[in-house]
Amino acid sequence: MDGERKTWTLITVLLCLVTDYGSCSEILQGPQNVTVLTGSSASFTCTVKEGWQSVSWYLADIFVVSITHAGTTVSSNNINARNSTNSVNGAFTSEITIINANKNNSGTVRCSSLSASFQDAYLTVQVNGSVQITNGSVTVKPNTNISMVCNASGWFPAPAITWKMNNTLASNLYYFTDYATGADSAVSTFTINPDGDMNLTCLASISTLNEPQSATVNVAVREQIQGSSSSLTQTDIILIAVFCSIGGLLLLIVIITIIVICCCKKKDRESSYQSDARKAPDRNGRNLRSFERDHFGENNFGYTPEPTAVEQSFHSNDATNSVYNEVMPTFEAYTSQEIAYNPSERAYTPQERAYAPPARPYTPQVPVRDWTDESLKQIRHVTHV
Repeated sequence: MDGERKTWTLITVLLCLVTDYGSCSEILQGPQNVTVLTGSSASFTCTVKEGWQSVSWYLADIFVVSITHAGTTVSSNNINARNSTNSVNGAFTSEITIINANKNNSGTVRCSSLSASFQDAYLTVQVNGSVQITNGSVTVKPNTNISMVCNASGWFPAPAITWKMNNTLASNLYYFTDYATGADSAVSTFTINPDGDMNLTCLASISTLNEPQSATVNVAVREQIQGSSSSLTQTDIILIAVFCSIGGLLLLIVIITIIVICCCKKKDRESSYQSDARKAPDRNGRNLRSFERDHFGENNFGYTPEPTAVEQSFHSNDATNSVYNEVMPTFEAYTSQEIAYNPSERAYTPQERAYAPPARPYTPQVPVRDWTDESLKQIRHVTHV
């Protein structure tokens, strides 16, 4: 750009040297600074003295318009050029208009003629962003301090922030605005202890806005707050969620621990029961044998009954009631089946037989009869210990 500007200056000097210097154009009035809102149009004018040869325009050091007696050349589609000549003094005026200006068009605007002089102006394109009160409408108890936060973002330049209480401009003692250096946003905090219901309005403004952008919330003062969700900030909600999660995790750990302890105790009881069950048959067998020794004494395996013929008188069933003598059979006369039968030996299962007491020898019992004195003398008495 500097090289191109030097080239144009050199050409102008050469023309002035070749021709009459008075014919060289002089800028009578250069362009003025312009500030517009994004999306608007920005216009600049440059007036040169009669006898001009050429007028050029530069936008942010970029050549955009060239005007000569032969015609006008425009290098950008969003720029319009219009020219006029004063019929009285012959001054020539060039006007350019930047259509639908945006933030990228901000910068220096230069008007140059075929002379060593030029004049600059500055184009500022402002951007209106958004504004909101992040707390929203709230309900508080009496004598409670509240801090309302107004966030203005996406602006250029950063907007001026003001507050209103019940549609009346509030003193700047109630709020503090933080502007980040080089940023396009502002954060304002309004602190108050309300004594009654009110509305708060945050206003953001820049020079190109006819009316400030605003956001309004309501503040209600109540002794009893219905529902706590409206009075909770985002930080409070996050803290509650974190504590609830931790509490739920701890509760789950406690439940799992209790279940594990119960299962271990149940397993120990089952092991103890099975051990007692295995010991029970042996203990029962020992108790049974001890009981038999205590109540029945020891068996006398040396006793052998002596076979003897026994006579007993039976009365006849006939009409004469005659008496006859019957000779009783001896011990050997009983059948082997009768001798083998032992009432004390009952049927045991295989498991019970391992712990059952040994069977005692069976002693046949002679049926009770009317014994004579002679037969009783032949019986040998054996005392059991």
